[in-house]
Amino acid sequence: MILMALCVGGISLWTISHLTYDYEIQNMNHLVDTTATIIDDELLRSENIVNYTANAISRKVDDPAQLRDLTFRQHLARSVDHDFQDASTNLHIICSYYLYYPSENISALWKASNGRDSVFDDVLAKQQEDFGHTAPRHVLAFAYLMDQGEAAWTQPYYSSYLNRYIISYLRPIYKDGVMVAIVGIDIDFQAFIDRLYANPPKGEHGMIMLCDATGSMEYSPEAPLGTPVAEKGIRLVDPPETVAEAGRTDDEMLRYSWDGQESIAGIRALRNRMNIIDLRQKPQIYSRTHRAMMQMGMGLIAVCIMASLLPIYMINRLSERLQRVIEAAKEVGEGNYDIKLYDTQLDDIGELSRNFQAMVGKVAASQGNLTYMSQHDVLTGLFNRMGLDKEIADWLREHPASHGALVSLDLDGFKFINDLHGHMAGDEALRTLARDLVENFGHEQIIGRNGGDEFVVFMKDAEPEAAQAAVKAFSNKKKSFTYDGETHSFSVSIGYTFYRGDGMRLFHESDTALYAVKLRGRNHYRAYEPSMESLNRTSLGFNLETITKNLPTALLVSEAKPDGKILFVNKTMVEMLECRNIREFMEFTQEYAPNVVCPCDRERMTKMVWEQTVREPDRPHCMTYCVHTVKGRDKQVFAIWRQADNVNYGKVFYATLIDGHFMYEELASSDGSAEGGTPNRDS
Repeated sequence: MILMALCVGGISLWTISHLTYDYEIQNMNHLVDTTATIIDDELLRSENIVNYTANAISRKVDDPAQLRDLTFRQHLARSVDHDFQDASTNLHIICSYYLYYPSENISALWKASNGRDSVFDDVLAKQQEDFGHTAPRHVLAFAYLMDQGEAAWTQPYYSSYLNRYIISYLRPIYKDGVMVAIVGIDIDFQAFIDRLYANPPKGEHGMIMLCDATGSMEYSPEAPLGTPVAEKGIRLVDPPETVAEAGRTDDEMLRYSWDGQESIAGIRALRNRMNIIDLRQKPQIYSRTHRAMMQMGMGLIAVCIMASLLPIYMINRLSERLQRVIEAAKEVGEGNYDIKLYDTQLDDIGELSRNFQAMVGKVAASQGNLTYMSQHDVLTGLFNRMGLDKEIADWLREHPASHGALVSLDLDGFKFINDLHGHMAGDEALRTLARDLVENFGHEQIIGRNGGDEFVVFMKDAEPEAAQAAVKAFSNKKKSFTYDGETHSFSVSIGYTFYRGDGMRLFHESDTALYAVKLRGRNHYRAYEPSMESLNRTSLGFNLETITKNLPTALLVSEAKPDGKILFVNKTMVEMLECRNIREFMEFTQEYAPNVVCPCDRERMTKMVWEQTVREPDRPHCMTYCVHTVKGRDKQVFAIWRQADNVNYGKVFYATLIDGHFMYEELASSDGSAEGGTPNRDS
């Protein structure tokens, strides 16, 4: 039995030695993988913010010459500042962002955070206020980018203007082969590495380091700009060119010499061309094996006595700790990420427990991000329908006896805004309405986008009188959005209902009240009444698009001015001027109604319109004149028009136009075609 125990012990020692080494290699790779993944996630999110903003600038700058216009540069800087403010609220490592025009040698935007909150102050304005001149640019960062010619991360450097160590991500923007702008962000590198080095591995786990691309310089909290690893007695044994290859794969470890001891390192490359390294001396890796050999050697002395008891004891001891890990895995499988595995043992199961705990933390964080994204609208930042349902249901469950009000509203003529000004303008209208709702009803209320152009506000702890007053004030407030330098007015329709302890039909009631407002002309508000249930919603089925698209005559709506701006045209009007689409129509007419008329009739038509308007402003009028098409042809048309008041545009002209050729053919067929007569076109 002793001989058998010795044989088993020897084989076990040999097996443990190899298993321990293989496991340590896997553990080192896993440790650097986990750390690198967390860091790369933040770097990638930072890059996405810059790339999103750069793409927005590229879409707005059609010609590099535009940047010579101060007003355009200021508008572009405000848009960039808005994009950064929206995107950087959940990424606190960003300490500065900026916009620079190389061709004009101008820093158009530079805002920085003091690190204590998420407020970004205007550095350029502060420098002008304190010193009377514009702050110098990020000379090192911009020079680095000019050399690179493409988006890149900089090496760490100290910014005297931000008073901290930073790394920067910059992206150039090209138009027609010319670099027209540079956008970038600065990351607080000191905070970055402080967090990385906050909980260094102890004991047998070696050393975690943040190094450069060659693995020969370390960036630490004490030396953010880097110090040679040789100063710590560390020397790379492998050729330098193997560092980059090892950073991209799990199959290759780097060989180092550390204080004269043979060492190995797991390495992972980061997006900014730095490396995370886990360095361990080989004697440390085998230390647990040596202890196991000593323990087994001593155990062999008493093996004859305890041969039958020791395996049972060891199995029970390991099984209890493994069981805790298994139970924790079951909890995670059921969706509970709040687990604690307090296993401090320096063995494989202890390592398994700690690594499992770290993995669960990362999964919980990702789950939190997914939960937030699933309950919030990307465009406005408000709750989406899922988030609204959850927040309102939670509040109703916790406050069953409280009062409140549910407000449903949508933007009047939203499709008209999209069709006339484009979907980017429509998006800006929705964002403006969202900001107005938060400003008027308050951050403490539940506000969300129900879908499309419909929004919902749930007013918590609101009595009917206070809720009605708030709705009335918001309805009467003038509303407008600014897009591409132009301001456009808009209105909303509002329906609301009161919560008095029964929340089952709140959405239905407020939605019914909203449709009642739409049936009465929109741009108003109404509270829910039971009589509204009998309203016929099918009357809303014919909207402006449906009517005008199928109208057999051309329709043109314009401002009632001599040079009145075109407000709306239908498909038949576009076809009458032989245009392919409404965009070509607007470009051809320069968006002004007189440009529809042929130059030969323009003066006569304008004079006739205003004489008739002064003489009889409230009745319809008719006339004939020529229109000029995009293909250079003139067409005789018969027009009927009328002046009216519009709540958004003041006095407007509504005109329907019929092709004169069609009119003459009809007249000829009914009055004189049999006798060969031709109607008089001036009649």
